[in-house]
Parts: sequence; structure tokens; C-alpha cells
Amino acid sequence: MDRQQVPPQMCEELSADRAPRRAPSADHPGGDSPAVLTPLDALRQDRSVWPRGDYDEAALARYRECPDQLPPVRVDRRTRVVLDGYHRMKVHQELGRPEIPVIFEECPPHAHLARSLELNLHGTPIPILQRNRVLAHLSQLGFTQTEMAKVAGLTQERVSQILAAYRVDSMESQSEHANRVWDALRLVDQGRSLRDAARATGVPKSTVERALREAKTRQECIRRHLQARKGLTSLLRYPDRGPWGEARYFGNCTGYLLVDLLDYLQPQSVFDPMEGSGTTSAVCFDLNVACEGRDLRSGFDLLSSPLPDRLFDLIFWHPPYWPGHHYSNHPNDFSNAKTEADFLSRMKMGFERLASLMTPKGHLVILIGDGRKNGVFYPMHSQLIQCGLLPLEAVLIKEGDHERRARHFQYGPTPFIPTLHEYVLIFRGKTR
Repeated sequence: MDRQQVPPQMCEELSADRAPRRAPSADHPGGDSPAVLTPLDALRQDRSVWPRGDYDEAALARYRECPDQLPPVRVDRRTRVVLDGYHRMKVHQELGRPEIPVIFEECPPHAHLARSLELNLHGTPIPILQRNRVLAHLSQLGFTQTEMAKVAGLTQERVSQILAAYRVDSMESQSEHANRVWDALRLVDQGRSLRDAARATGVPKSTVERALREAKTRQECIRRHLQARKGLTSLLRYPDRGPWGEARYFGNCTGYLLVDLLDYLQPQSVFDPMEGSGTTSAVCFDLNVACEGRDLRSGFDLLSSPLPDRLFDLIFWHPPYWPGHHYSNHPNDFSNAKTEADFLSRMKMGFERLASLMTPKGHLVILIGDGRKNGVFYPMHSQLIQCGLLPLEAVLIKEGDHERRARHFQYGPTPFIPTLHEYVLIFRGKTR
């Protein structure tokens, strides 16, 4: 059975070891090397071996209250990759502390993710879906079920069940699988049993059960968010990205932005041409709004693929930023643009194609950030506005999801002001 959520630990309890003890050695009978104060910029935070994928705001709040009582972070001695302690490092960065206590250990690179998962057993529980993805990845790396059970704190039988369900899930595209799971949840909502819904859709019953729990959690997040906010304004700030999409997917925007847009614009249909990890579709499902999502990863190219044969009340477009993260080697991947002119040419073509899919009273919303390269600042949001393809209804300024990373990122010897915000450009149809 999966481990249950545990109450937050108090400050006086945080100093207790969170990681399983190593076998005692001749030099250190207690099993651990002594902690060493180490510069933060000497450590590597490789998010590909971080099993959590995203920060837990509640844990950060607790850690900020007692930074001096936190246990040392765990780091691989040879590569300096952080195996455990992302939240502690973040708190130290926020407080402006240049050093942090570190316990170094020997861990071969191929075992970094497994060791990190093991070390995180004693912290705030990792979300079940995220943990299962890590187990599936460890299986692909060649770890046995016995080894995975040990580092995950599960039985081998439970690991076997998780991998079996994951293999079924991964045989189809993400959007196809999500649609089948949502179909199953709709059947449950109509009064069908979990077993009947699973049989009717071909989704494993355990997957339907998990999806039902996650759907209830998301609904509660939406309820709390809509109750707490004071309405959509031109300044947007969200405490976290929410439970939608995949935390590990680079560039994933917060689902709360979609919640606010759907609540304000009240569309009956939504299209996302670059859905990434599926945040838009997930939010639309939770709010019972019809949604169609496409992505380059699943074969849809905005510049050349056939467009849907229908119109939409809302099109949400979150393209790659330029210059920025490189997503793929596809020639029409916007992140492959070589120059500003190249990027803007692609954006204008995509803009024109999406504008043709809007209902007369529909909206096109673009989430975009400005860029900087070789000391030159590129105001991409204003360039899109100046295209003049559609009437501009509003410009919202959103604190970037990258804000906390950018604040502490080392950009090199040349000083400049980091960009900590993004723009939400809301265009309306030409016919009213």
C-alpha cells in the first residue's frame, strides 16, 4: 500500500536525519561523513535526478522558520550533484547565505536518481504520480524491481503493479491516454462503478482510482483558489503551478492562470496548439470545458500541419521563448529560431493560423516572455502587439514561474537586471 501523507514536522524535529543511514565505516563509525560548509555555487542541482520535480511551498515555509536547525544536504562527492536538499538550498539562497552544510557520499551517476528517491523517503511524501514516473524511469535504466522497492519504501509486489499500469499507460500518446482516463471519470460521475468504467474505457482500475483521487484534489485546489482571489487583475502572481501537467516539463505554466482565464472569459471550447504536458486540457476537464490540445511531441506542427476543422471560443498559446530552452531538433520548433527575425516570422505565421480558428467573439491568449542575448534585450511581447493581426483587449503582467530560479541564477560577470515576469496578451476576435 502506498505511504500515507504525514503531518508536517515541527522545527525541532527537522534536525533529525531524513536519509537512511549508511553502513558504519572505519573512519566514521556512525556511518556518515562529517558535514562540511560548502559554497552553494560549487554544487550542481540536476533536476533530472530530483524525484520531486517541484518545490513544496509548505515545506519551504517551515524551513524558513528554522534554517539553522536543518540537516545537511546530501551531495555526490565526485560530480557535486545534489542528491537531497533542494528545499534547504533554496532557503539558504533566499536568505543570502553563500554556504550550506553538506555531507558528501560516493554515488555513481547512473544511481543518482535512485539514491535521491531513497533519501527523500523521510521528507514530505512525493506525490504518488510523480513517484510512479520515477519508478518507470528507473526501470528503463535497468534497475530491478527488488532494487526499486528498496529505494521507494514499497513492496516488490506494489512496484510490479505500478510498472504494469505505467506500461499500459505509456503505449499511447499522452493526450490519448488522458482522454480515456477522463472518459472513465465521466462514467464514474454518471454513477458507473470503478470496475465498469475501467472495462468500458480499457483503463486499469488502479489508474481510474488514482485519477479519481487526483481529480478531487484538483477540484479542491480550484475551489480554494476561486474563493481566495479577488478577481482577475492586470497583475498576476501564483504561489505555485498547481497539480496540473507535469512538474518536470520545462516551461510548464501554472494551471491557475488557465482557471482564471476560463472563469473570466467563460468559453465553451478551447484549443491549445502547444499543450506541452497537458496543463490546459487538464484544467478544462476539471471545469467541464471542451478542449482540444496538440503538440509537436505528438506530431502537430503549428506552421505546417492541418488545423482542426472547427472554431474555438478560446485559444491559449504558450510558445517557446526566444532566446531560451531548446526543446527539439524539429526544423519548425520555435526554439530553433536562429535570430530574432526568424523567431518573429514563425510567431507571425502561427498567429495568423490561430486567428483563423477563432469564433467571431472568441479570444486568443498568448503567454510570452521577453528575451535577452549577448547583452541585447528583445521585447517580444511588444513585437507581437505591433503585428496588429487582432484587436488587443488586455495586457496582464504575470510573475514568471522561473522567478525564484532567475533571482539566484549565476549569469556571469556582466551585470544586468534579470527578467522576472511574463506577459499575458489577450486578443479578441475582429467581429463583435
